[in-house]
Amino acid sequence: MDEAKARAERLRDMKERAQAAKRAREEGTAPAEDAPKLKFRNYTPKTEDFKEGHMENTKITVEEELKKKAEQVMAEVSLDVAPKKANWDLKRDVLKKLEKLERKTQASIVDLIRAKVAESGEQGEGAETGGKMLAAAVSRSA
Repeated sequence: MDEAKARAERLRDMKERAQAAKRAREEGTAPAEDAPKLKFRNYTPKTEDFKEGHMENTKITVEEELKKKAEQVMAEVSLDVAPKKANWDLKRDVLKKLEKLERKTQASIVDLIRAKVAESGEQGEGAETGGKMLAAAVSRSA
């Protein structure tokens, strides 16, 4: 209820101020600050009274305007063409080759172990049984 009364009072005050301003304009006693300021953009006034409201013509060509717009757009847009992971294509291209190399590496390791077992087998009888077991285990895993 208090809000409604406060609003009604504000509206009455605004109405009174508007009527007072209207009366002042009709009588010619309105302050100079309230008068609208004239701005002449396309017209050059002939009298001295209006010369202060004259604005200089601005000459902007379409090319200059486009250059300004392009600079603004380029400043806003940042081109980020770098991939998230720098080496994703290397991994993709090299993966098959790495698989082949891994198989060859494992085969070479097995051959080296067999050669080592065969060499140790020639040196002693006890090493031979251990070497045969090792060779058999390697053969099963390969």
